[in-house]
Amino acid sequence: MRRLLLGVVVFIVAGIVLSVVFRDSQGYVLVSFNGWQIQTSVLFAVAAVLLSVWLLAVVWKLLTAILFAPSAIRRFRARRRAKKARRSWHEGLAYYAEAHWARAETELEDHAEAHEAPGLHHLFAARAAQHQDKPEARDTYLSAAGQDETLSELAVDMTRAELQIAAGENEAAHKTLARLHNMAPKHPWGLRLYAEHALATEQYGVLARLLPDLGKAGTVSRTRLKTMHEAAAMDALAQPKDTGALSTAWRSLSKTDRANPRIAACYARCLSALGEENEAANVIRTTLKKTYDRDMVMIFGGLAPRDDNSQLADVETWIEKHGEQPELMLVAGRLCLARQLWGRARHYLDSEAAGRVGPQAALELGRLQERLNEADEARKSYRRGLEKAVYVT
Repeated sequence: MRRLLLGVVVFIVAGIVLSVVFRDSQGYVLVSFNGWQIQTSVLFAVAAVLLSVWLLAVVWKLLTAILFAPSAIRRFRARRRAKKARRSWHEGLAYYAEAHWARAETELEDHAEAHEAPGLHHLFAARAAQHQDKPEARDTYLSAAGQDETLSELAVDMTRAELQIAAGENEAAHKTLARLHNMAPKHPWGLRLYAEHALATEQYGVLARLLPDLGKAGTVSRTRLKTMHEAAAMDALAQPKDTGALSTAWRSLSKTDRANPRIAACYARCLSALGEENEAANVIRTTLKKTYDRDMVMIFGGLAPRDDNSQLADVETWIEKHGEQPELMLVAGRLCLARQLWGRARHYLDSEAAGRVGPQAALELGRLQERLNEADEARKSYRRGLEKAVYVT
């Protein structure tokens, strides 16, 4: 309709221009053909030619429209489907953002195949189905997304892994993540996803293999990376059943890991479990020279090295260096109590610092008081320790 109106306007303007041009010019056009003669003015002849051309164009357009009507109808329908698909895509994403999962799923799937990227429709529909606890529908959509050539296998498996982890399908998620890692071993998010899942499911061997590349990828914080290193290293130390294998596992760790107090404490506990009390004590001494750690002090107090006098001396040296830390006072009191050094034991266990440890100091003090036949005082200490144990905040 717009084109028709435009044509009429053009002809009117052209007529006005021609009438002005030929207003003062008198002339005629004579056409003779097979005994016939037609004579008219130049203006009328020009207008007739223009009108004839326009009529021929209209007739040609009508004929082509009739001849190519089926293909034109198909193109029209395709454009209409594509328009609906785009509208469905936008509305589906809007519903998804609003957490209207059922509406999002319906919108995304209704016209998915008419969209230029149907795989994206299927991926978000899978996420919407996951939020509705519909694992079968989710897997159907993921399979459909995998058939879309415009979508990479990496995108489909990344989504599948995330959804399986969220659903607690650990075995299936592990297989998907392993496939992802083989497909793209350096992918930053794939590495993080695989490492976090390995840590959560205690697959520390897998985690240890991922850590070098994960550190280079820079997708996790230093604190989180340290936690992962600690978990993998402590698991490696917990596996050996003899001293030789344990020492080999310890030496295979990096210098940074061996200097970590938590990992060194784990090594000391493993040595103690295998009867290597002296070696465990030496590991703790070496570590505490560089970094003070409460847990290592507590482990040290529970060891039974051959030279037990040096054990107490070490603890008292640490008290001089680090001050009256609660755990140091408790351990010193226990060691004195074991050596029947009653006065020094009372000094450490009855201190305000030792009392901050919790009920343990009160328990040890009660035992000391029993040894010294101070029954009433021992009952008070036990009661104080019980109250601390019950009313711990």
